Amino acid sequence: MRKLVIADRQWSAYGGEFASRLGPRWRVVTCPEGREALCSEVAGADALLALEIPCDALPSAAGLNLFLYPGAGVLRSDAGDYPAGCAVVNVGEHGIAIAEYVMAAILMHVTGTGEYSVSFRSGCWAGSGRTGGATHEEAFEKTLGLIGFGCIGRAVASRALAFGMRVLAIRARAASAWPPPDVAIHFLGGASDLPVLLRESDYLVIACPLNSGTRGMLGARELAGLKPTAYLINVSRAEIVDEAALYEALSERHLGGAALDVWYRYPENGEQVLHGSSLPFHELPNVLMTPHMAGWTQPMVQRRISRMIETLKQYESGQPLDRIVLVGTWTPGGEGMCS
Repeated sequence: MRKLVIADRQWSAYGGEFASRLGPRWRVVTCPEGREALCSEVAGADALLALEIPCDALPSAAGLNLFLYPGAGVLRSDAGDYPAGCAVVNVGEHGIAIAEYVMAAILMHVTGTGEYSVSFRSGCWAGSGRTGGATHEEAFEKTLGLIGFGCIGRAVASRALAFGMRVLAIRARAASAWPPPDVAIHFLGGASDLPVLLRESDYLVIACPLNSGTRGMLGARELAGLKPTAYLINVSRAEIVDEAALYEALSERHLGGAALDVWYRYPENGEQVLHGSSLPFHELPNVLMTPHMAGWTQPMVQRRISRMIETLKQYESGQPLDRIVLVGTWTPGGEGMCS
């Protein structure tokens, strides 16, 4: 019998569904919180579904063959943070939901819907053509810049094109290093084309992985390369943008605004009251801020469950695994964050 340990709070709620869909050849354990419980259950497990393996749990997890990260990328990208030979697989399946969030943020910004809804509740007709109010913008023919052109970037691009937007994108390697994209956009370049992307974009969407090459890639100099009316949307990882530089650009109105769904600080539990940054982004009127919820939809949850079950069945039958991010190298005394 195979054993799957689910050691993530939000996914433990679906333990019964995993068990029923995997069948009797799998034992599914929803691990209670706490390192001791995890160490006890992961010993002898075939697969672990979690955000990370705590360093002090690695000796117990030495026999682990499969680590399922229920998201995009991985929280830790050092192979030395996973047991030797353990395949680290991510899931994705959130491109649809996040693309809808991005388009909602763009449409709210161009129409001013949120502000007009608030003012109209007090009887104010600002923005109405019937009273000579100021006009608002349209998404049509605006330029959307994408940093990253994976599943999220392509999903955003297809929707932006449907709105008549001009779409530009860059990714880590030059376009010639990739097969032709399935979404025909106006420009696709490599990392060296970042200045062009910044200069041209009315809306800049960050949709690339966080790694050593992208951490802090947008600092004060890069943000200054954007139009003063540009609107930044981050649905990837907060650390791709320098925290202090972003706050200054927004507070000093060097940028038109931002929609931020990813943050520099996260609570330990759902009851903790915590702003997502040590800086008061929550006081800025030109920031739409949400608690990392863009991709968290019920259809997405079901797509992820199906994808993880497919991966577990591939493992069970000895088939090649999809979406392997890396293979662990940790051994006692080896290198890595946990060494």
